Amino acid sequence: MVKTKAFMTNGTYAFLKKLEQKHDHLSFYFMKNHDTLAYYEGIGKSVFTAGRVYDILLSKGLIEKQGFVAMNHIPVTTDGRPVFEERFKQRQHAVETMPGFQAFRLLKPKKGLAYIVLTQWKREAYFNEWRESKAFEKAHNKQSVKQPAYFADRPFLKTYTMIKEE
Repeated sequence: MVKTKAFMTNGTYAFLKKLEQKHDHLSFYFMKNHDTLAYYEGIGKSVFTAGRVYDILLSKGLIEKQGFVAMNHIPVTTDGRPVFEERFKQRQHAVETMPGFQAFRLLKPKKGLAYIVLTQWKREAYFNEWRESKAFEKAHNKQSVKQPAYFADRPFLKTYTMIKEE
């Protein structure tokens, strides 16, 4: 079975748009915060010279050309990967039932330690409502303040807004 992968790279919007034109058989998604990120999903090798490759372990919904994206980067020790992945697969995914939800991906890095939990929302306000919900609290076991032993470092969040194509 061929696994679908996620590919990401950063660069200027003008440069990344040229890559899209060169590889018009792929569906690129462009998002920005302080810089621009290009994302696509597929099989085979990356079209990015300098980029990051991830196996898609869990997937719900379709990535849309518009919306708000939250990427939670979770560094996991090499020994802790099987435990982390199994625990994540066993969780109930209440996020999918939340208003404004568009897509979810659990991304395993080909290189490095940081898994990415990617969620896409219609608007940032929906993401904020999710983070303030009882379902979020339950999903993230907020009673526990100690991070799991398999975390290699503290998780961190990066957020993006999809670039509206002209």
